[in-house]
Order: sequence, then C-alpha cells, then structure tokens
Amino acid sequence: MHGIFYDDVHDEIVVPVALGGAVLTLPGDAAGDAPPKRVLQGPKTGIVQPDTIYVDLKHDELIVESGDDAVLVFPRTAQGDVTPSRRIGGPNSGVSNIYGLAAGRDCLVVANRVDTGGRASDDAILVFNRTDNGDPKPRTKISGPHTGIIKIRQVFVDEERGLIFATIKNNFEAYNYADARPSPWDPIKTGFIGVWSIDDNGDVPPRGVIRGPATGLVWPAGVAINPKNHEIYAIDSVSNALFMFKMPEFFLKLPGSTAAGK
Repeated sequence: MHGIFYDDVHDEIVVPVALGGAVLTLPGDAAGDAPPKRVLQGPKTGIVQPDTIYVDLKHDELIVESGDDAVLVFPRTAQGDVTPSRRIGGPNSGVSNIYGLAAGRDCLVVANRVDTGGRASDDAILVFNRTDNGDPKPRTKISGPHTGIIKIRQVFVDEERGLIFATIKNNFEAYNYADARPSPWDPIKTGFIGVWSIDDNGDVPPRGVIRGPATGLVWPAGVAINPKNHEIYAIDSVSNALFMFKMPEFFLKLPGSTAAGK
C-alpha cells in the first residue's frame, strides 16, 4: 500500500490497496484483524491498481487514482462494484502516471509524472475544475525547467490561501530541455518542498521553497500542513523520517500571489 487518508470528520481510515485493486475504509479505532466498514472493488469501479487517494470532505467525495492513467470520483460512502460519478482521463487531460491527489477551492489537483526516457521532463501539477468529467484539458498546468519539478510525489492544497504544496525529488535546479535532465537518483541532489498558487500556470518557479542540507530532506514523499500552527510536515523515503518545519511566512501572502491570502 502506498497511500492513506484519515477522515477526521467521520473517524475513518481510507486505504488504497494496489494489489487487490480496491479501496478499503476502516473505522478509526480499528485494531488487529478488524474488517473494513466498506470495500470499493470490481470491474464497474474502473479501479485497477490504486496507489493514492483523497477524501474531499467538503463535497463528501472519494477521489481515487485508478492505476491505469485516470482519476476516479465516487461518493464518499460508495462500496461494492459501482461505477464512478466522474472520470478524468485521456490525451487532452494529460493524466498519465498519478503520484498524488488533492482538492480545494473547487479544484482537483493531480501530481502527474511522464517518463520521457531521461530527457526533458513533462512532470507536472495538473489543476482541473472539481466537476470536470471525461477528457478535459487541465485548467492550469505547472511544468517546465523553471519549476524544478522532476519526480513529483505528492500534493496538498491549502484551501484558505489557495496554495499547492508539493514534494519533489530535485534540488530545485532549473534545467535545460535540450540536455539530459538531472537524475532524481543522485544522492547529492536532494529534493525540496515547493509552494505554488492554485492559479499559477506554465513554467513558473515556486513562490516558496524548503530545501538544502540543513532540512534533512533527500527524497520527500508525503506532505501535509497545519495552518493553525504554521507547520509543514513531510516524510522522506530515503532517510525514513518525519520532518516538521515551522514556516509562518508560508501561511501569509507569498510574493506575487493573487489567490493566497488573508
């Protein structure tokens, strides 16, 4: 399993199970060999090998990465072999290899990877309208050498300020499309956490960055935020550790931001 979501409103733990092609929902107090409350699985669901999920508590929806290049949206309490309410996928959408999902500000945000054979990256943050369905073009796409986005892993949306937090395995070096892109496996080139506005589009650098040897980050994977305490949390897949950063400046209006804050 590569993903998890805790629903603090309904006290439920939601887990995608890649090998089983399923999404399991367990009670928050589950222990030992506890059965799930709900199982979402079967050919009608379109779920093949899910790695990441997100629960949109505001709209009571479950957002699932299908495992075959699509985003599936279900009612939060969906169970059994049921068809999704909406599906985003196809050549216009650009959705191909999903590593992270989030929602906020009536948007659906996808951390998308494209394997280009080691050369110029088309890894991107794709932003869709929340109710998009079929094969729509993304509303905005954040991608390109100035973004530093290579091997993007996870995204999180700050609903109040309209900011996207993303974990990326690249030490925030702009790269030349004509050359081979930096190797994400180079241990000297550590990763970073980048922050963009939900309205950013194109090859735009992040508005805020956490990076460098002092951070301890090598390949940051999951990311979450605690706006009340001005904290950013990240797990790292190389150091196998949880990091917490106190960054009040990230929860104010970042430079050049129109969607960010109060």
